[in-house]
Amino acid sequence: MRIKLSVNSEKCRKKAMQVAVVADGVTSVAMEGEFQDELVVVGDGVDTASLIMALRKKACHVTLETLEEVKKPQKKPQVEEKSVTPHCCIAQCPVVSNEQPRPEVYRIVHDSYGPTTGCLVM
Repeated sequence: MRIKLSVNSEKCRKKAMQVAVVADGVTSVAMEGEFQDELVVVGDGVDTASLIMALRKKACHVTLETLEEVKKPQKKPQVEEKSVTPHCCIAQCPVVSNEQPRPEVYRIVHDSYGPTTGCLVM
């Protein structure tokens, strides 16, 4: 929304900015115009009537110039890059490194106490 300030003084501009910034739903406030006499307020769900009344009460006389809905530019759907699925699971894939593969050594241990089918209580 664009609000025209009737008094062109630094005090009025500063007070108007302070009032507009604390209003509910306001995301940004800026001064524009040839004489910096227009207050541009951007926000979501801003109560225009209460903001105008608060500005008139606390800052100076103001008039509502324009009120328009700012549409956000729609985002284009991002094209996902095709990911290459591995041909084997991670656990089976060899580790790529500059080291030579080391042979795995297994030690066979014989149970001298008897059969290895389970735990026996002596």
